[in-house]
Amino acid sequence: MVAAMATAMVGMAPVAAVAGDGPGGGQHHKRGYVCDRLERDHHAAVGSSRCRAINAPRHGTIRGTFTIETRKGHHKVVCVNRQGNSGYANVPKWVRGKDCRRA
Repeated sequence: MVAAMATAMVGMAPVAAVAGDGPGGGQHHKRGYVCDRLERDHHAAVGSSRCRAINAPRHGTIRGTFTIETRKGHHKVVCVNRQGNSGYANVPKWVRGKDCRRA
């Protein structure tokens, strides 16, 4: 029984590491949005269709660093705070980031 529990715990370790997105290997909580689609244009990015906020505002101005990624995880950008705000949210329809780069 102890071996089964240890195996189950080992299987859970990678999931815990994915929960964070900071340099501390999971010490920071994930903050951002997951949407069906993600489009980029120069430094801006827009996530659309069935967006979900994770530790981030659902509506209005977004301040601070956040991510936008596709639901299937194929594309992800990191948007940073420049000149007061880093984006705007209108979840579940869309979210827009101003200064974003591919993650």
